[in-house]
Amino acid sequence: MGLLEDNQRLREERDLLRRRLAELEEEFSRSNQEVFEMNEALVQANARLAELDRMKDTFLSMITHELRTPMTAMMGLAENLEAGVYGPLSEAQTENLKKIIENGVRLRQLVNDLLDLSKMESGMMRLQCEPLDPRTLVEAVIYQLESLAESAQVKLVNRVGYSLPEVFCDGQRVEQVLTNLISNALKFTPPGGTITITASAQDDFITFTVADTGCGIQPEAQSHIFDKFIQLHPNKDDRTKGTGLGLTIVKHLVELHGGTVSVESEIGKGSQFHFSLPIYQE
Repeated sequence: MGLLEDNQRLREERDLLRRRLAELEEEFSRSNQEVFEMNEALVQANARLAELDRMKDTFLSMITHELRTPMTAMMGLAENLEAGVYGPLSEAQTENLKKIIENGVRLRQLVNDLLDLSKMESGMMRLQCEPLDPRTLVEAVIYQLESLAESAQVKLVNRVGYSLPEVFCDGQRVEQVLTNLISNALKFTPPGGTITITASAQDDFITFTVADTGCGIQPEAQSHIFDKFIQLHPNKDDRTKGTGLGLTIVKHLVELHGGTVSVESEIGKGSQFHFSLPIYQE
């Protein structure tokens, strides 16, 4: 009698285990289905985001191209007026025309920046690389910005050595990088300050540094300083206003060359922007 009872109990436990196993299998199957459905939803959402991003790039490219033609015509007419091609202007007309041209230059820069950024983000920008002398690159940019620095009463100093190896880069785009960094430094360096450009070789790269004696950047801002449309000091006067794309373009262009970009800054003491370019290998 005891053996029968034991067998009955074992059968009941076996049946209970089988039912529990079936429940677990059903629950596992439901979980797998939910995970599959979630993955499918994520794939579709990612595809939609990619499509929206592509549409955004296409839209920006189209709009900026469409803006460039009338902007060029408008600026040409304004500059002709300022030059007196259509006759003399009154003092009030001259003052207002000056404001039109200043804002036109700002808008034209925004259009150019958007076009460049659109090309870089869509992978359409192609570099024309060649071996170039680091000091000569810096000299060319300083020459272009000397008058701007003089009006800001800021000294530009080129301390890039003569004996550094050549860098393999697109000269026009590297000059754009240097122009953006030095122009940005000029905005935030008070009269009497100095902007110094140096360079040093390490491993297979030349690292350039643009150092200013300006107001510095808040620590919390440094982590996203290269993001799009970031204004470092939005409450400053017109001298510091920009498109908010300059440093983003710097980052993209440097990385296109295979280099890196970084910033160090201390409030009240100034900032240092570093970027690297590959050394030319024969």
